[in-house]
Amino acid sequence: MNKRRQGSNLSFPALFVMGLAVAIISVGGITYVMVKNKQITLRNEITKSQQRMVEHGNSITMYQSDISQKLGVFALRESLEYSNSDLQNIPTGLVEIYLPLHEADLTVAQRE
Repeated sequence: MNKRRQGSNLSFPALFVMGLAVAIISVGGITYVMVKNKQITLRNEITKSQQRMVEHGNSITMYQSDISQKLGVFALRESLEYSNSDLQNIPTGLVEIYLPLHEADLTVAQRE
């Protein structure tokens, strides 16, 4: 009564659909790996950029402190004395502030 089947249970369309599914899943997996790799690469680049920004911020702070130290009144006086400069201190009563007449009140549109 029961006869053995001699043929395969899988037909050609079923094999084709399974092959297509394997191809789609493979392409999806490869794409996922490529996107993940790109994310990791970009994350590393962002980290390096942030580290460079911190280093530049530190160097700017150091340069600003060097500049403020060199422009300090006492350090400037000491450096002038050390270099035997002919410059002398000016008494505060002799200093006059120069304000040009009416030039501060003019705007660009009023100048001719």
